[in-house]
Amino acid sequence: LAKRCKLSKLQETIIKTGGVQCGFCTPGMLISATALLKRNANPTETEIREALVGNLCRCTGYFRIVEAVKEAAQS
Repeated sequence: LAKRCKLSKLQETIIKTGGVQCGFCTPGMLISATALLKRNANPTETEIREALVGNLCRCTGYFRIVEAVKEAAQS
């Protein structure tokens, strides 16, 4: 997702919001959220949660990751 050593906006916001904890779910969350944002540039929280449903996160409870996707969509 990074291009020429520059993180994508989603990667930056996940780091900024503390959505990265143990790192187990991060790749799947990033790919799922990137696909969602390509389909829908302004998803609702429900749409974000539905897009991430196939990824297991035990550390953040999804809250920070959802916030990061919302923020990335707004910028």
